[in-house]
Amino acid sequence: MKQTFKLKKGKILFEQDKIIIKDDAKEQKWVWTFILCLGTISSVLTFLKYLKSDDKFEFWFSLTIGLSSILILTIWLLRLVISEISLDEVKSMKFKQRNRNKFLHIKLNNNRVRRIVLVDNATELEEYIKTNLKTKLNYGC
Repeated sequence: MKQTFKLKKGKILFEQDKIIIKDDAKEQKWVWTFILCLGTISSVLTFLKYLKSDDKFEFWFSLTIGLSSILILTIWLLRLVISEISLDEVKSMKFKQRNRNKFLHIKLNNNRVRRIVLVDNATELEEYIKTNLKTKLNYGC
């Protein structure tokens, strides 16, 4: 039994034994990786400028931007963007909400997470998961 749900930029297709996700997560990952790499390079250049001028503002600015860019870059590189997930690999599925945006949080057996953002009709998808997939996986845990 196939069931399709729309995203604002893509769709989710639930098949008998797998979930197929067509969204722009891979593109977002590489764009943000590029931006964060530029932030890291900028902070290194600012730190090198600090070594010549001995300005404390440049030191703290480069330290703050550099450390935050490296931290966020590490998190983004660990983000999972696969487009096909077997239901046997899924440990749990639940909806989370931040700033009026609901997203589906799929946790896999290897503790990796796949997030699906910008769900068009989140309540309909949530009801489908509760009723049809509850026996196959642990919903909401």
